[in-house]
Amino acid sequence: MKTSDRKPTVYIYEAMANPACIKEICAGLEEEGIPFTIFKIMNENVKTLAIDAASHSRLRVGLGITTDQAALQIRNCPVDKPVFLIELENSQLRKLGQNAARAVKGGVFK
Repeated sequence: MKTSDRKPTVYIYEAMANPACIKEICAGLEEEGIPFTIFKIMNENVKTLAIDAASHSRLRVGLGITTDQAALQIRNCPVDKPVFLIELENSQLRKLGQNAARAVKGGVFK
């Protein structure tokens, strides 16, 4: 599929992540009205997942989720560290999704 054919969505690259964690992050994106697409990827490095997701997303925002961490990356930001990197704790997951949506909208992070 050509880049121009892809629907503009936030890409979520996940590697064996807990479905409940993915659901909570997606709920944060949905609350802000931003579409997302989830891909199962075999790489278990959360930073690499987020960087790759951001580089492929037409919205320039990507999330990486593994069994114990999640990361938010914005294309063209320094790749040596993600914008957000969290351990998978329920209280932070929805906020991570909301912050990904705010990155798309150009808003303020929580």
